[in-house]
Amino acid sequence: MFKQYWQTESTRWSDWRWQLKNQIRSSSELAQIVPLAPERLAEITAVEQVYPLRISPYYLSLAQSSNPDDPILRQCLPDGAELLLNDGQPDALAEETHSPVPRLVHRYADRALYISNKHCAVHCRHCMRKRHWCSEMASQPSNEEIAQAQKYLREHPELREILISGGDPLLLPENKLHQLIEAFSAVPNIEILRFGSRLPATLPQRFTPRFCRLLASGKPAWLVSHFNHPSELTIEAAQAVEHLLQAGIPVLNQTVLLKGINDNAETLKKLFTGLLRLKIKPYYLFHADPIQGCMHFRTGLQKGLEILDALRGRISGMALPHYAFDLPQGEGKIRLEPDVKANLDPEGRQLYRSYQGKCIAYDM
Repeated sequence: MFKQYWQTESTRWSDWRWQLKNQIRSSSELAQIVPLAPERLAEITAVEQVYPLRISPYYLSLAQSSNPDDPILRQCLPDGAELLLNDGQPDALAEETHSPVPRLVHRYADRALYISNKHCAVHCRHCMRKRHWCSEMASQPSNEEIAQAQKYLREHPELREILISGGDPLLLPENKLHQLIEAFSAVPNIEILRFGSRLPATLPQRFTPRFCRLLASGKPAWLVSHFNHPSELTIEAAQAVEHLLQAGIPVLNQTVLLKGINDNAETLKKLFTGLLRLKIKPYYLFHADPIQGCMHFRTGLQKGLEILDALRGRISGMALPHYAFDLPQGEGKIRLEPDVKANLDPEGRQLYRSYQGKCIAYDM
């Protein structure tokens, strides 16, 4: 809706560098583009002092209206609820507790996480790492930090996979990203590089064929995208995914269940089936973590189960992700499934609930 504000030719609009150069970075810039009531502008201005504002022109252009309930605007515009004191924690997944060397998080037996930067094309208001936005973390890892991580990976042969995350790792300078890929690919026990990136949804212009070949230049690479709403499934996103696939990089998706944005069966049906059309496998639907500044996005845990139960049998099994939540203190993910068991029948046989709601006996 807001694309006409920039009045730029398509070649510049399609340039990821132009998109980053023209990021909206303040409430005053935002007010020139999005109609805001004075009280709403004051609210955004107050929030950005604590949790800064960053929005790519492309992502803002996906909004269908200036209605504050637009699912795109709700994900990228600051909300006064971010400043409410509540039970949220800055680091609810205890990543810093599980960090043996700078930037590396080792929680699971065979894989580790590397937090490569703190920059994104869009500051998503539900971000689980928004504590980093104003932190002293350097914008990219030093040579020493990369060497420390590489040494740790070598000393732990049980580690088979490294997830390179951020921020958004795909906004690193290409030489630094190449350095990371080379360093981690040189570790004999590392078999898979996984990139966690929201750029397919927020800055798909980044995925040129040459850039995708860079991502594929080391050990076998996978990309996990973060699409949360059908409005993000655009022609540009489809082209980005096609370039990744042509480079031999499979794409999975993880979605966060967000109150007032995608917490209903119809929206997630459109999202999950739309992802399949783009050749993206829906991988996880996450119950929102209890992050400070994000609590207003959380639904009840049961909500996700109800939605998946409503979708069961009505969309392809390929389109159904795992539903999961994170345990406190960084104790890992728990997957949940809708309960399909009913009561026993008169003969003592277990009854199971079909997707149509019928109770059917099954002899073991």
